[in-house]
Amino acid sequence: MHSSGVIALSVRDLVQLIAVIVLWALCYPLITTGLEAFPPFHLAAMRSLLAGASLLVAGMVYKRPLCPGRDVWITLIGISLTFTTLGFTGMFLAGGRVTPGLATVIANAQPLIAALLGYFVLTERLTGARSLALMAGFAGIVVIALPGLLEQSANSTPYGIGLVLVGATGVAIGNVLLKRFANQIDPLIGMAWILLLGAIPLIAAAAIFEQTALFDWSISSVLNLVILSVFGTALAFIMWLDILRRAELNLLNTYTFLTPVFALVIGLLYYNERLSVIEWIGVAIVVFAVLLASRSSHGIGRKP
Repeated sequence: MHSSGVIALSVRDLVQLIAVIVLWALCYPLITTGLEAFPPFHLAAMRSLLAGASLLVAGMVYKRPLCPGRDVWITLIGISLTFTTLGFTGMFLAGGRVTPGLATVIANAQPLIAALLGYFVLTERLTGARSLALMAGFAGIVVIALPGLLEQSANSTPYGIGLVLVGATGVAIGNVLLKRFANQIDPLIGMAWILLLGAIPLIAAAAIFEQTALFDWSISSVLNLVILSVFGTALAFIMWLDILRRAELNLLNTYTFLTPVFALVIGLLYYNERLSVIEWIGVAIVVFAVLLASRSSHGIGRKP
């Protein structure tokens, strides 16, 4: 059994990972605003298309080979259908069908699902400390979401819960596949095709289910879409794939528990939202989990 990737994060990788997490946290308000202007399948498809197209243009600028090798196309299709199509479907369609608190908990089960899949597919060694860090991180998310779970649990439907679970599972499978093949594809072009191919089923679903939907093509809604697509998706995803080439997926996934934490901080600083005591406790647990994962990564592989 071996462990793929670098054991501990370098300073460069840590800064890059935090940047990814901040960009993902910014997606929370951007998606909420976007769904007020566009129906979910259309918004998901446009986000994926714009993000993929921007990466493909960047690949042309940097003169990267735009067509990957014939042997990786099947893998790219598999990642696009899970990471992009299923991930975006669960993310965008669950709105209004499941409360934010429950959606946060279910969506953040993704690292646990990925850890289970990664054990068999990636043969990554999940030590006791790393397992504890993952469980503590998820526990912190549950605590953060607890006020919303207690107040609005009756507003969630089984269909909405299923959608969030499908999205989390899709992202988990996609992340495992991304990690396995990260060093076999050019990050820029690989992620461009993952987003563009993943948009095809979303476009088809939009054409079938949202024929009579209304759109708000205001300047603010279009700008929101561009920021969500180019920065929250294209830039964040390419940096994520780049880090996956060098670091363990389980370690990176533990850090992703910080995403809703940063979303809370953004709400605190820019939207004058106030955190309850229990939310602060959840934030502390997540930070503890990340510190535990970081410390354990330095000890793995050392001989006593």
